[in-house]
Amino acid sequence: MHTSSTILWEELPSRCRDTVKELLEFARQTQHFIKPSDINQAISRTLFLLENQTLFQNIKIKKNLKPSLPLVDADIHQMNHVFMNLVLNAAQAMEGKGEINIHTDLSPRKHYIVIEISDTGPGIAKDVMQHIFEPFFTTKQEGQGTGLGLSMVYSIVENHGGSINARNRKEKGAVFTIELPIKNKDSKGVIDEK
Repeated sequence: MHTSSTILWEELPSRCRDTVKELLEFARQTQHFIKPSDINQAISRTLFLLENQTLFQNIKIKKNLKPSLPLVDADIHQMNHVFMNLVLNAAQAMEGKGEINIHTDLSPRKHYIVIEISDTGPGIAKDVMQHIFEPFFTTKQEGQGTGLGLSMVYSIVENHGGSINARNRKEKGAVFTIELPIKNKDSKGVIDEK
């Protein structure tokens, strides 16, 4: 028997459990290991992990990764989380049918690496666009999303000194653009957020 102030894990509705689990997982990441990283390699690794998933059977993924990009200071595991979240969101928005394009390049002044992930889905509604990076905001049906994915993506990119924005394509679909600063020679290797 338990007191009223104690809640058993099993008693929480599944959506609450998922939300608490994601928050705890994110909160545990107090120390990030930043090292010079190849963003193209991180993207390719993420796609390798996703390509055999059922959701991607009718989705064409096109990679246009600029060769020999400079390294960026990044926690590669966190960047994999960013790319996986954006690619999965695109696949879900297209309901498992369509095309995802991933493009990398240097910014015009060569200070940033630019990553664009676009899809051929319905795009993002205007009233939704301004809220997509807010914690707990979701357009998914109850029990299918916590509303934490894009807010975590935003936090990770920002913690890496970068920026992320979203827009709709003129044709059809959405585009997420990430800019990450090119490796700094004075990098210390670890960011401790305690």
